[in-house]
Amino acid sequence: MSKRLAAAALSVLFLASCGLAGGATDRGPTVITYWSWASGSQEMVDGFNAGHDDIQVNFELIPAGTSGGYSKMFNAVRAGKAPDLVTVEYPQLPGFVTQDVIQPLTDHGVDELADQYPDWTWRQVELGGEVYGLPKDVAPQVLFYRADLFERYDIEPPATWAEFRETAEWLRAEHPDVALTTFSNADAGMLSSLAWQAGAEWFDTSSGTWEVNSTDPASTEMARYWDGLITEGLVNSEPTYAEKHITDLSEGRVLTLLGAPWSAGNLSRFLPELAGSWGVAPMPVWDADAPTAGNFGGSTLALPEGSPHPEEAMEFARWISTSPDAIAAAAPASTAFPANTTLTDAWSAATEEANPYVRGMDIADVTTAAARSVDPSWEWGPDMTEGFARLNDETTALAGRPDGLVTALRRWQDGTVEQLRMRGFDVRE
Repeated sequence: MSKRLAAAALSVLFLASCGLAGGATDRGPTVITYWSWASGSQEMVDGFNAGHDDIQVNFELIPAGTSGGYSKMFNAVRAGKAPDLVTVEYPQLPGFVTQDVIQPLTDHGVDELADQYPDWTWRQVELGGEVYGLPKDVAPQVLFYRADLFERYDIEPPATWAEFRETAEWLRAEHPDVALTTFSNADAGMLSSLAWQAGAEWFDTSSGTWEVNSTDPASTEMARYWDGLITEGLVNSEPTYAEKHITDLSEGRVLTLLGAPWSAGNLSRFLPELAGSWGVAPMPVWDADAPTAGNFGGSTLALPEGSPHPEEAMEFARWISTSPDAIAAAAPASTAFPANTTLTDAWSAATEEANPYVRGMDIADVTTAAARSVDPSWEWGPDMTEGFARLNDETTALAGRPDGLVTALRRWQDGTVEQLRMRGFDVRE
């Protein structure tokens, strides 16, 4: 018997001996446990439970992944107390695989669903010929802008990063108290999405070894661009969604937000008084003739090693990832954009009905177009939880300095190579 099968058998025997086995019996349905922090999760669970008699889901709200949720998952698996299903973000998925925390889904027939997702999304969950996560939502970059103030100042959403700088320069000259945007000085996810959009490839495993390069021309150009805007005072540089940032948005001192569809949920929560004031536009691009987007967030559904009821958990995961009913259930609590392309229309209708804040934004069309332009070649490293933490440390320490982001990316590359080699990975720079 394989180690995996032996562990599963022991888990079943232990649960049965305690009278806790959750398999379907004459006494009732199979009960499974789902761990997540994502908005709308409880609502999805409630919707699933209302429509299913043979499976019922217990939802456990855990801290956000990088704020302790992932550690909780690792510890549960190692202690033999894994839940049935978990949320894992795309950057962290390879780390869960390399540390044997989640199991392949290929034997559960998920390959038949592949054509329902953008190619780049499926490539994010397929590692080493196995599928390890069922895509739940994606987060192509979009630009939220104060439509009311853009109209007042007679400006248009910039289509390119060159136009973005020109607009920022004009605003500072004509309205010195107004900044075009706030660049978060501690958001590795945003920084990596901007590098992704620029054409960077921080990791590459095509040679059979890990190649690490966050100092490539695309990353360096992107970093120098933002270093220039920050040091010249053309944009603010501070944590987004902190008190000052929210106040600046509320009082019209910052006009745009670099975001993704999920950002609309934050805006509606922090700035309810600005309902009807926002528009959504494509993220500015480097080349107007070849528009591209990066991905800034999103999550998958994964089976932990030792999942007590994998078949039932996958039935629930399929429902979340493919059912319009799941979209409708989550809409009042979440604006996360579905990874499944067949659900776009259902998401648009349900979200606008449930959340008046997004009405008139054209968010579904803008996001759909952005999703089609995401470069599928991007790969994540084998431990982005630790990697993102280090990158945030570097960008925070160097915030506002000339070449601060360029230096941070160089230091981060050096640290990443060192960390991977210490863990025994074959690494090339």
